[in-house]
Amino acid sequence: MPNPATKLLADFIKTERNTYAQCPDCQAIHRLNEFKIFNGKKPPQDLLDQLRQAEEEFEAKKKKIIAESIEKSKQVYIGKTLEHLAPTVTNFGHQPRDCRFLAEPIDFIAFDGLFNENKVDKITFIDAKTGEADLTPRQKSIRKAVDNGKVYFEEFRLKT
Repeated sequence: MPNPATKLLADFIKTERNTYAQCPDCQAIHRLNEFKIFNGKKPPQDLLDQLRQAEEEFEAKKKKIIAESIEKSKQVYIGKTLEHLAPTVTNFGHQPRDCRFLAEPIDFIAFDGLFNENKVDKITFIDAKTGEADLTPRQKSIRKAVDNGKVYFEEFRLKT
């Protein structure tokens, strides 16, 4: 329990607006009630200090999120660009002219034999990936349908 004289002095300092003091660190002169008087190495945080600290933490997190987002965006852009070039890579396994770019939900369909022989021997669904990327759930469902033989050809005629 604080002693009554200490409490009286603290109340006086909080309310006094016409008494000035000089900061021993920066030598600036301020109203006495603007100073924080404390016993120890670090003054206790008031709400304004807590708000400033929260703002600094928020800004740091925001900068980190923005930087990560920009990096992720760059990686996606590079990946999308490389997807278009996949058929030109020597170990691609299909003739570039036999491939048709779809982009979504998979990148290519290869009609092997289409260009050179004008006769399709095999149809292959292809999705190009870069880095650690994995198939999306939609792409996995397409692979499953192909693996289960659930691939068909339909002819649809329009009336003119």
